[in-house]
Amino acid sequence: MDAQPAPSKADIIRVADVIDHIVDSLGDPSASLRRALILLDIDQHTGTTQNAIGERLNLEKSVVSRNVDWLWGHGCVIRAEGRHDAREQSLQTSTFTHKHLQLALRPFGNQHLALKKTLEVFIALFHKHMPSLRELKALLTVSARGEATRSDILNNLYDGPATTDQRAIRTLIEEGLVNTNADNV
Repeated sequence: MDAQPAPSKADIIRVADVIDHIVDSLGDPSASLRRALILLDIDQHTGTTQNAIGERLNLEKSVVSRNVDWLWGHGCVIRAEGRHDAREQSLQTSTFTHKHLQLALRPFGNQHLALKKTLEVFIALFHKHMPSLRELKALLTVSARGEATRSDILNNLYDGPATTDQRAIRTLIEEGLVNTNADNV
């Protein structure tokens, strides 16, 4: 298998901007990349069902159900009675969420599949942990700079509690995705 060239700084910054739009669509930077993946799948397949999401993304029903409940509770998706079976609900993204996802999709040629595959690559980087959007943004900040102070990373995150932001950095270190030396990550 041929090695892929390292992404340019501009590519990394572009992906970081995409993550910002996904955070805007979800309203929560602590949301997992899996939750973002499920949201993108709903946006791609308007009127889909939880069973269909699970089949497409190869996820257990309980995982899909928990995430769809969260997305519905936060106003990201709309539920409607199924056309063929009243027990199944069809899902679609809310107008606000859809608009922010459209902004996230632009660098991917408005192709949901391309963005979903990118999120899956980032999910696979983490071995012990399902990454959050906040953790991915921290990783992208370090990647774009090559080396960054904790302050640099924190300044690029989402105004969360200091302990949450510090935990994101600690997770990257524990996962072996970044190294530390003196004051830099």
